[in-house]
Amino acid sequence: MIFEVTKDNKSFLDARGRVILNACPGSGKTTAIAFKLQSLMNDCKSQYGNFSGVACLSFTNVAKNEINEKYQSFSGRRISYPHIVTTIDSFINSYITLPFYYLLELEAKRPIILEDSNFLNDISIGFYKNHKGQLLRYIYRPSNITIENDGSYTYNGYKPDPQKVNIGTFNRYCESYKNWQFNKGFLKNDDSVIAAIRIINKFPEIAKYLVKRFPIIIVDEAQDTSESQFEIFDQLISNGLQNIELIGDPYQSLYEFRNARPDLFIERFNDSERWRSLRIFNCRRSSQRIIDVYCKLRVASEKQVISISRSTTNYPLNILIYDPNSFEDIIIRFSRVINMQEENQILVRGSNHLEKFGVKINKEEPWKSTLPYLIIESQKCFANQNIKQCIDILRKFMIELLFSNLTPFEKKIKGKELKEDLLNNILLMNFIKNLPSTNSTLKEWSEEVARYINVFFNVDNTDLQLKKNKGIDYYNQKVNELFKTEIDSILPISTIHKVKGMSFDSILLVLSEDSSGQNISLRDIYQPASIPSEKQRLIYVAMSRPKKLLCLAIPNNFSKEEIQRNLGEDVMYI
Repeated sequence: MIFEVTKDNKSFLDARGRVILNACPGSGKTTAIAFKLQSLMNDCKSQYGNFSGVACLSFTNVAKNEINEKYQSFSGRRISYPHIVTTIDSFINSYITLPFYYLLELEAKRPIILEDSNFLNDISIGFYKNHKGQLLRYIYRPSNITIENDGSYTYNGYKPDPQKVNIGTFNRYCESYKNWQFNKGFLKNDDSVIAAIRIINKFPEIAKYLVKRFPIIIVDEAQDTSESQFEIFDQLISNGLQNIELIGDPYQSLYEFRNARPDLFIERFNDSERWRSLRIFNCRRSSQRIIDVYCKLRVASEKQVISISRSTTNYPLNILIYDPNSFEDIIIRFSRVINMQEENQILVRGSNHLEKFGVKINKEEPWKSTLPYLIIESQKCFANQNIKQCIDILRKFMIELLFSNLTPFEKKIKGKELKEDLLNNILLMNFIKNLPSTNSTLKEWSEEVARYINVFFNVDNTDLQLKKNKGIDYYNQKVNELFKTEIDSILPISTIHKVKGMSFDSILLVLSEDSSGQNISLRDIYQPASIPSEKQRLIYVAMSRPKKLLCLAIPNNFSKEEIQRNLGEDVMYI
């Protein structure tokens, strides 16, 4: 892979120290990070020796893997000790919370980082009630409670409504659950960050150790960093970290539900005394016409700063006006204006909106036990040749089947043991290969699979019973239809969150009739006074994905005059 050093990206490649880069969509920032890692690793070795490394952090495994792959294409080798490329959560868990949790002197000496925290909802700690006498744990599920950086509590990222619950009662309720969690060591990733802050506040020598181990830290997609995660980095800086780079774009922050704070990224970018602030506003992906459309969502002072760096096609914005009661012809009409041999994508707001295109978002729970759902998920993975995930799911199934009496901590240990057991992995592969097909009715499949499990694992009375009040309604429905998640379409359809960071030749973004609830609509496309709303950022990310053609599907309750008032007159109607 050849990397082009330009006037636009050279200042970032040369920068050292406390650097913050604000990069526009399609600027090649991830590629630039992977390229820069080569020189940073050399700097690290010459300045700090063989046992200190660069820590390159991102938010998802997909982004982490992309950096790894691009680095390998540049250097011809993989990133290895003493350097790491990992997620922020993994970095905090592996280097602070897990090894040093015992210093907090709680009952648990080493915590479990929960992949699934739903079991917390079954724990009862006190009878806290709201104004109507309803138990809070049924209204504010413990698994969705978060401790904020200031010590307050939120539910799904929001403060509770004082008209619905006494705030003092809510806080005591949350505190009781969190104290129990921390004492027992059952931590979600956001709990782990709070634990890490407590650890390095109490023992700053741990932060000093980390600075020596990783004297250079890069944070990709830094606009999605939470306040608590920023606190971790600030603590490292106050304990001697001199080389830290934050790379991101606040207009592409989509994770407010995970406490993302793009405003804190902007705050640091504007702090010229403490940070060296850089920009890359040269887009290498989209045409100028596409750029001009999504720049309508930028504040006035930054509206015209993005420009193209190479010659591309320059199709006008395409508008597809559709009947909200009929989604059938949207795909066909879009397919007529694109090259079907290229990479094309239809985007919607969220998973609930996929249902309008025929994607079934399964919400049915006809069984009493969790076992059937794990089996069905493993069968889907096996059918899609995702063998690793298939075996991982079956391992959870096996533990629930054979070791259901274990505590969550003991199940975690058992899972690690089974993961290293090659013969057990082969056993699970043989199990999945001969499972009864999901092309049978719910009742037939449940009975066949229960018999199969009993024989294969030499157990009695596997519990795959259907709920009397719900399962009976589905007795004669086929399992693969009831739990179908795929869509029969000539074009791929996805949510905006899933394509963040990706590029396509053409995009069709489907807008709703209004902006109520989770909907995004034409009325969300206007110039904001400050950082755009989360809905506007969703639209911004979607509209900045295509290289050639951007198309918006707009309901017919909007007039052409209103469309042109929001989008301009340089449009073409399909």
